[in-house]
Order: sequence, then C-alpha cells, then structure tokens
Amino acid sequence: MFDKIGRFKVLELIGQGAMAMVYKAYDPSIDRTLAIKVLREEKCIDEEYRQRFIREARAAGNLSHPNIVTVYDVGETEHRPYIAMELVEGTSLDKIMKSKKQLSVEQALAIILQLARALDFAHKNGVVHRDIKPSNIIHPQKGAQIKITDFGIAHLDNTDMTQHTQMGEVLGTPQYMSPEQVLGQPVDGRSDLFSVGVVLYQMLSGQKPFTGDTVASLLFQIATEDPKPIDQVVKNLPAAVCQIVDKLLRKQQSKRFQSGQDLALAITRILKEGEEQPVLDTERIIPIRVRWTLIMAGLVALTLLVSLYFIYNRQYEAMTNQVVDYGGYLVKFMATESAISMLDEDWVAIEIFIQETSQHQEFKYMTVVDRHGIIRGHNRQDQIGKPYTLPVGSLLSTDNGALVVTETLFTDGNKIFDFKTPILFQQKEIGSVHLGMSQDPLLKVAQLTVYMMIGLMAVTIGAVAVIAYFLGKTLAGPIATLRRSLHEITNGQYESRVLQKRNDEFGQLFTSFNRMAETLQRKEEEKNSFHDPY
Repeated sequence: MFDKIGRFKVLELIGQGAMAMVYKAYDPSIDRTLAIKVLREEKCIDEEYRQRFIREARAAGNLSHPNIVTVYDVGETEHRPYIAMELVEGTSLDKIMKSKKQLSVEQALAIILQLARALDFAHKNGVVHRDIKPSNIIHPQKGAQIKITDFGIAHLDNTDMTQHTQMGEVLGTPQYMSPEQVLGQPVDGRSDLFSVGVVLYQMLSGQKPFTGDTVASLLFQIATEDPKPIDQVVKNLPAAVCQIVDKLLRKQQSKRFQSGQDLALAITRILKEGEEQPVLDTERIIPIRVRWTLIMAGLVALTLLVSLYFIYNRQYEAMTNQVVDYGGYLVKFMATESAISMLDEDWVAIEIFIQETSQHQEFKYMTVVDRHGIIRGHNRQDQIGKPYTLPVGSLLSTDNGALVVTETLFTDGNKIFDFKTPILFQQKEIGSVHLGMSQDPLLKVAQLTVYMMIGLMAVTIGAVAVIAYFLGKTLAGPIATLRRSLHEITNGQYESRVLQKRNDEFGQLFTSFNRMAETLQRKEEEKNSFHDPY
C-alpha cells in the first residue's frame, strides 16, 4: 500500500479490481478528500496499454457534468499511472437492484434520463464510456443525482475478453455489451445507448435481456438474437416505455436513438404524459372525459327536470279531478238524502245522517243549510243554528249551478275543496249542502312523487356521469397515444406504434397510422443504409 501518491496522502484501500486499486486519499493543498485509482503493476508491463490509460483518463478529465464523476488529476507514481477523482460515497445501482425486487417505472426513467444527459455531454466531447453497467452507476448518499464512474478507462480492462471467452468462463460485463463490441466493430456513442437499454430492461423487469451458460453463448445472443419483448415480461408497462426499450436494444446502430439527447427527449415526453400535459397543444383544454361527463350529466338533468315538471302537473291534475268527482258525487248524494228531512224540517234526522256519514269519512266540515241560510246540520254541534257564511275562494268548476266547487283556505290555514249543491224538491231549492275536503292528502302524495323523482334523477345523473367519465377516459388513452406518436414522427422517430387493438373506427385509424409509420421507417432505413451499412 502506498503512503503517498504524488502530493496526495493515502488514507486507506477502499476497492480493487482486475485493472486497478482504488484508495481513499487526502489532498492537503486544497483540504479535500478524494479517490485515487492506480493501475495494477502487472498492467504496466504493456507500455501501449499504460499510455492508453493515461491518454483516455486525461480525455475523461475534460468532462465536467453533474452526473459524471469528476477527474481532478492524472499522473504517475513509481511508473504506475493513477487518476485522482471525486470521492462519491453512495451505493451502486447493482446493489440497489439486489436490495429491491425492482424499481418503479418512474424511478427507472429518472435514472435513465440522467444517464442520457450525461452520455450526451460526454459523446459531444468525444468520450465514449464503452462499459455502461449498474456497478459503474453510483447513487450518492446525499442528493438524487446519480454519478457515472470509469469514463474512458473501464473498457481498457476488456483486453483479456478473447482469452476468457475461449476458456468458456462467464463474466459480468459482457451482458451489457453492444453487438458491435461483440463483433469487434467500431463503436461510438450509440454503443453506450445499447448498454443503457440493457440497464433499463433490468431495472424494469428484474432480469437481464441476454443470458447464457457461457460467454460464447451470451455473445452469440447479443449479436444475433432479440431479447424477449419487455411487455411480455412486465405486464401493464406503458407502450411508450416498451418502445424506448425496444429502440435502445436494436442490433443496428442506425435504428437506435442517435444521441443521448434524443433519448432524454423521449423520456421527458413520457414523464410529461404522466402529468397529462398536451404535447402539441399550446392552450389548456378541457379533457374529453370531463367534457362528456358535464354534457351528459347536464342533458340528463335537464331532461329529467322537464319530465318531473310535466309528470307532477299531470299527476296533480289527475288526482284533483278524482277528488272533485268523488266530492261532487258525495255532496249530491247528501242533498238527495236530506231532501225529505229538510221538507219536513226534521232537523234531528239531518243531524243523525251527518254524524253517521262523518264517522266513515274525514272531512273538514259537512253542513246542511235551510232556505233561510241557517245551519240545520253540521259535524260540529256548536255551529248548528248559526247563519251560514259562504267561503271565499277560487272557483274551480260549476255544473249549471247544481254543483259549485271552490278552492279556498280553511280557518287553520290549509287549502280545501268546498263543494256546494242545492237541495231540491219538485225543482225548487229548499236548502243546500256544503262539504269541505282537505287537500293535505293530495299534496302529500304529490310531494312523495316529487321526492321519488328527485331521488331517481340523482341516481340516474350519477350513473350517466360515471359512465360518461370512464367512456371518455377510455377514449382519451388511445388518443393520447396517437397524439404522442404523431409528435414523435414529427421529430423523425418512426418506431412509434399504437399497440392497442380495437374493433371500431379508432382501430381503423390506429391501423392506418401504423402503416404510415412503417412506410416512413422503411424509407428512412433505406436512406440511412447508404450512409451507415451494417
């Protein structure tokens, strides 16, 4: 173990691998704790290897990005190259995934978004990582930003890959390699994006897309076989996320995302879709599910209110006619029965008749008046012998004077129907009968009808609103997918497809869109084939 490396004081050994030893050190000149990676002694035998380590470490040192571990210094000690870099205290992504069953879609996309932006910055500055894998992605203990380590040097440890492959041993890193790396072809930033696709697949599903019993079989899979589609491994995964995974893992570089920026934009669109923000619209809109709910609820409410009005009026009118008919029949019957007693001035007989009748029927009053206007019979004894006063009210109907029906207020404030008919003997009027029937039972029945109609209206409006809301929501999903896909095609991303199957006009629209996208994608691939043959 070193006591000092350059001007740095070594504190402790914190890690080691096949390529280098990693020490925790202290920089006294600026009072900073940092990490120093020193190339293993056996690796320094190869001068070309040693020079490449220094050259690419210096290139990585030019990268200054919040998601990339910062390189402070590059030098040599005892003829062994070293890199002094930012000390990141945290947990690597592979350990995070081992501690959990799997990350949520939102968590996975947030990590990939940071990866995409960091890689885009590095690629634009001419640095390709070549070994993106979970162990090189660190989540600091403080803060939410990830850190990518080993930029520009991780791939140097792959020089023994051919030897290990021939021996049939299984290594971890090859599972994240791109097809062009496996085939020994030139690599660029799109190779890093393929590795990002492997990491995203693993975060979403909890398993790696490429597996094999030996390195040879694993590399064969990466180079020639497509992984199992992510939507068959993870149920209910958003179609847009499946499309991103599929595009990242394309065998041909020209069919992947062409830059980290393109990947970042695609992820950002998905995250914004979760907030239900329109992609193309610049103005706020009323969602179709809300619009349909309000319109259908309003139409049903209006229809039921009009129906309630007509039903109430018709029912009240019908019940009123029944009461009037019944009251008219009864008062005429009383007049006929009282005629002989009135002619004989047999007031006792009239009183007995009224008392017997009132026992079977509940009336406000039953009154028999003689031709001089004196009450000769009444259901209340204190009214007998008093002059009769005609009630004041609204005339409802008259039958040529034989029957007069008036709507009036009783002394207790309740509305009543007053029935009046003459007592006739040989076509001469010898008295009259007055009958008062309360409207309370009629009003109670009408109110009960109103309450039942209001309850039915509330239930119906609620049911229609719920149905309209979910119907609108069902339609909003494919519309949003189609809108997003159109936006992606506008940006030159022709892999978008509407995956939902429908046996209706929307289904025909989706099929037409997919055919259009396939045609545009094929033409784009034909155009690119002249510039980027595989």
